[in-house]
Amino acid sequence: MKKTVIFFIISFALALLNGYFFNYINDVYFHFDVNQNKHTNISKDELNFIAIFIAPFLETFLFQYLPYLILSKWIKLNNKAFCIIIMSIIFASMHYYNWLYIVMTFFGGIILNNLYIYYNKYVHTYSFILTVLFHALFNLYGFLFIM
Repeated sequence: MKKTVIFFIISFALALLNGYFFNYINDVYFHFDVNQNKHTNISKDELNFIAIFIAPFLETFLFQYLPYLILSKWIKLNNKAFCIIIMSIIFASMHYYNWLYIVMTFFGGIILNNLYIYYNKYVHTYSFILTVLFHALFNLYGFLFIM
């Protein structure tokens, strides 16, 4: 149990560093506006609700659970690093606001997918829920301290 919590904390710290690093790169060099392509018919509160409560569940199912199931059980791919990279590419490709955001999300996906696979090995029953919780907490942190 202790290792699980420590792994969660280290992964969260890495996810925060990833977010801050790419936000810094964007602020200093590129000035991309992630919100430029957002729908005007949805409020910021609704968007944050989706990002914190709905997206983590859906994205964990679509970008961690299903790809890992397909890669490891159906295709019988035993290379965890290769699974993590493929899953991260899929995850990043769905966050196409701009190329820098795709790169940031790719590295965030590596963290999320590594977490999912680690939990799937050691606390199999809770791997999905723990990954959803991690993703939701990361999005909440971004809402509270970055946006």
